[in-house]
Amino acid sequence: MNLFDNVIADLRDYLQRKKSEGSREFAIPEKSAWPTAGKGNVVLETDTAIELGNPRDESTSFMLWSNDEKKINDGRITLIGPDLSESKQKNLPFGKIVLLGVRGMTEDNCYERHRELEMARYDLNLSGYMMRSASQYGREWSRVSKEAIARGVNFATLGSALAQMYRSIDFVESVEVVFVTSSPADVRELGVMGDKASRLIGALNKMAAEMSFECDSCEFVDVCDEVEDLRNIRNNLQKEGTNVRR
Repeated sequence: MNLFDNVIADLRDYLQRKKSEGSREFAIPEKSAWPTAGKGNVVLETDTAIELGNPRDESTSFMLWSNDEKKINDGRITLIGPDLSESKQKNLPFGKIVLLGVRGMTEDNCYERHRELEMARYDLNLSGYMMRSASQYGREWSRVSKEAIARGVNFATLGSALAQMYRSIDFVESVEVVFVTSSPADVRELGVMGDKASRLIGALNKMAAEMSFECDSCEFVDVCDEVEDLRNIRNNLQKEGTNVRR
């Protein structure tokens, strides 16, 4: 399945444009050396060096996956904007996109597998880095402590921890991460792509969780009309529902 192909293509165009503006690329360290935090990992406001994606600032966070691993630059981090130690501001706009190369994602299992991938992000537990909130609207608000900055935490640290976490899931084979802190406008542009991805998942959830196929009254009918994978899922679920009623 390649549900997010169009969004990935939009993201590639965006990243290509940002190359001319000074974006940077890093190799993801093979293993995260940053210590994990214990239970109750809290970064208080008084201990905070940087806030990423504060509700007063722009923020977007989303995940894209593809069965076609050629679409994923495995082991790459792209950073657009200042790294954590380079920022002269306490509050930064924040964009975070995780791209995953997966195997065995089918029309039958993609709903449950996507939920597993979505829930995995809450397992991230790094010392001095606290995800304060992550909303259903694709926003993410995090705090980085003064101590963590002094010890050298950066986006390579965060990317490495994310990659290690996702690679522990048996059907994930490649990981790429994009971070954006450059400007509210750059994050807003990413947010448009995040909204597209969110509508794809909204359509998938409506079909799989609600078993709703009333296309004429569905708010996602335009999405299904454009994406073949969603049409196939809808048709398969309709057949299953018909067979059950029989």
